Amino acid sequence: FLWTIRRDPPAYLFGTIHVPYTRVWDFIPDNSKAAFHASSSVFFELDLTDPYTISGLASCQMLPHGENLQDVLPRELYRRLKRHLDYIKLMLPHWMTPDQRGKGLYADYLFNAIAGNWERKRPVWVMLMVNSLTETDIRSRGVPVLDLYLAQEAERMKKTTGAVERVEEQCHPLNGLNFSQV
Repeated sequence: FLWTIRRDPPAYLFGTIHVPYTRVWDFIPDNSKAAFHASSSVFFELDLTDPYTISGLASCQMLPHGENLQDVLPRELYRRLKRHLDYIKLMLPHWMTPDQRGKGLYADYLFNAIAGNWERKRPVWVMLMVNSLTETDIRSRGVPVLDLYLAQEAERMKKTTGAVERVEEQCHPLNGLNFSQV
């Protein structure tokens, strides 16, 4: 949806979704694309082009120092998770597209990029990671999600960019969920 705040110049609020932009780009109305092009400043949920944002997201996902997922998950759930990730690692080469391989993307690299250090992550982040380890999601890896695509386009068009949230504002609520909520 695109909301317009009627003022001079107008301001817009556009709701995005965290999926590869190629899945939704053709369905974004022309008025939303026109508003993006007409805007001189664009602000996103987080600045996904900022290395500090990316490293902050990575570090907030980790369990406190010295803890491992095996210490916090019930034994049987941990075993099921490990078996599932072993299965994903086995299937990953079959799920990858020729285009991904042509760009030099290897299954082991992709698995480590998504699931690397999973034994040190908090359960909520492991759950989100597992939800993204499907054949459909793997086939779209290498294509930026809509937010990142728009941020890259904004930078290419020399627009002023920024973020409306900090990493902590994203991380702390998720990290505050108890085990039964996760």
